Amino acid sequence: MIALSDWLPLATVGGTFTTVGLLKVYGFRKGIVGGGGKPASCRLLGSCPSWSRRLNISMVVLFLGIGISCLGILLMLLLKA
Repeated sequence: MIALSDWLPLATVGGTFTTVGLLKVYGFRKGIVGGGGKPASCRLLGSCPSWSRRLNISMVVLFLGIGISCLGILLMLLLKA
């Protein structure tokens, strides 16, 4: 049996980063712009207006990369056990 301390951090980080990355992708597709003074949903879904498009896309790729890699490590850990 796998210890809770082995799989829970990977599942938490992987799930959180992947979810945020997918929400940002959805926001890009809908053209939502975030920023200060906007509702929390616009901040979560939207791109940062003071950053360049390239930097916004880089952050989404970073979020998805971290999330998917953690979920992949978790999957390998579960298959190994």
